[in-house]
Amino acid sequence: MDLSSLFPSSVSLVLADDEMWHRPVRDEEETLITESVEKRQREFRAGRQAAHTALAQLQAPDIPILRGERREPVWPEGYIGSIAHCRDLCLAVCAIDGEIAGLGIDVEPLTPLPKGVDRYIHTEADTKIMQEGQDHYPERLVFSAKESLYKCYYPLIGRYFGFQSVSLVDIDNGCFSFETTERCEISFPSQMTFHGRYLFDSTHLYTACYLIRN
Repeated sequence: MDLSSLFPSSVSLVLADDEMWHRPVRDEEETLITESVEKRQREFRAGRQAAHTALAQLQAPDIPILRGERREPVWPEGYIGSIAHCRDLCLAVCAIDGEIAGLGIDVEPLTPLPKGVDRYIHTEADTKIMQEGQDHYPERLVFSAKESLYKCYYPLIGRYFGFQSVSLVDIDNGCFSFETTERCEISFPSQMTFHGRYLFDSTHLYTACYLIRN
């Protein structure tokens, strides 16, 4: 599937190939997963390899991508990015920090969420909009969109916000937006324009968020 429509052309997107899941990463990065199970090591390596490839396409410095306080990737100064993976697929997106101020990406299998999980994710508005469009929207769309939204905003605000802090609105033609709920305890940057996108094929759902400085 062509995923290029998820982001502007200035964003570098790399899908991890088979080798990236196995090839060791930088020594400093390998140290972060010495005590991890094999599944987590494979996902980590694929994500970092894809991210390094995406950064190289932007001529970024070749330095280790370490972890922040919430285990988020720490990108080279002057660059932003996001990494996503599920059991059998991994991808990374990167951009020069400038007109684009934030990036978020998520990938999910087209399988149902575990029973009951949606009550921790969906607001009443989310539930209504999904019921109205149940023949058009993948079941995991709300979860995945909020995952990519969090990845996009967290580096800018440095604060955790729960799934029910926002509701999806205006889901149409591969795009979505959101609005805050009464449970939201944070402020989102007002000087930036939000863009939400989604695509899906026969096996996976992809959601993307990016922010443009006004």
